[in-house]
Amino acid sequence: MKRNIAIIENHVISANTVRKKLINELMTKGYNVTILTTGSEKDLALAAENGFTVIDVKTSNTNIGDIYRYIRNIRSALKSGKIDICLTFTMRPAIWGNIITRIMGIPTITNITGIGPLAESSSLTYRIARTLYKFVLLKTAKVFFQNKDDRDVFLAHKFVKQEVTELIPGSGVDYDYYAPVEDSGKPHKKFVFLYIGRLIKDKGITEYVDAGRILKTKLPNVEVQALGPYYSQNLKENTITERDILKWVEDGIITYLGASYDVRSYIAKADCIVLPSYREGMSNVLLEAASMEKPTIACDTTGCRDIIDDGETGYLVKVRDVEDLVEKMQKMTSLSVEERKVMGKKAREKVKRSFGKNIVIAAYFKAIEEILKKKK
Repeated sequence: MKRNIAIIENHVISANTVRKKLINELMTKGYNVTILTTGSEKDLALAAENGFTVIDVKTSNTNIGDIYRYIRNIRSALKSGKIDICLTFTMRPAIWGNIITRIMGIPTITNITGIGPLAESSSLTYRIARTLYKFVLLKTAKVFFQNKDDRDVFLAHKFVKQEVTELIPGSGVDYDYYAPVEDSGKPHKKFVFLYIGRLIKDKGITEYVDAGRILKTKLPNVEVQALGPYYSQNLKENTITERDILKWVEDGIITYLGASYDVRSYIAKADCIVLPSYREGMSNVLLEAASMEKPTIACDTTGCRDIIDDGETGYLVKVRDVEDLVEKMQKMTSLSVEERKVMGKKAREKVKRSFGKNIVIAAYFKAIEEILKKKK
């Protein structure tokens, strides 16, 4: 008899990208997989094209009505799907998903994909999250953490029992899919820096733009690119608007490339990938860039420093420090093509050694099988 698995995800974009291989592997192994998420009509249609069963459960922030609707939709989907086991990703599904599955008696595996400013922020949303986390994970069957720092925070606050926790290398990277692309041999007209990520302030996009503004006065032969979607699910104070982007483009600071599910061609054409994020679970962007043998620049922070060996595969910079970012970007441009190639090759070697997606998928199958055995 086929077992039914539900995946609760913030946005269907993740199912179509970083979670795609895990979902396909689950279906190949004979599991019925239902994804409870939300997204644009285009994103949801792509998920259907990928062969995924998706139920749009909408989303919620702090609005009581939205939260009620979100919880009701998830509960209804889990009940009608006769779900045997549930997987949750990111904060909102972790909190509300675990509350619902505990009430319904559905064993759950939760992936803490990153905690952002959870421990320190005084915003209402994060204060509520800290309060809820005190009890929502206490009955969770397995809690995966993408880095040791996040796990230490949850253990220190007694959000989770240590015996159910496990470290995994982020979402992992498919290094065959994210393979290096041979250089065409044509000389580059400009040195291209590329930011890839959601357009939110926590990802360091404003520092990247400020650094680009300064760098272009020193090195006019530099192009500062940004690739990524607008993201309305975040807190208002953390959101970058279309007006912001248009202003930066009009000022000649950045080249905005829009959003894309397949970032490989953009990475291939760039000389260096930059992600000045304040904190990550384990950065998929840095893993994908490293897998394609590109040097990277990121903040010396959780979920980034784990990937970059400073001075060997890229450079680490201080968090929110525009001057340091400018210095490291300028330093990257001063390297020869061959020196950057050596950095890139070392980066890919590290990814293949420590961050393969096969490691993550194996951890999930092991946890799922152990939980289902206990249900028999």
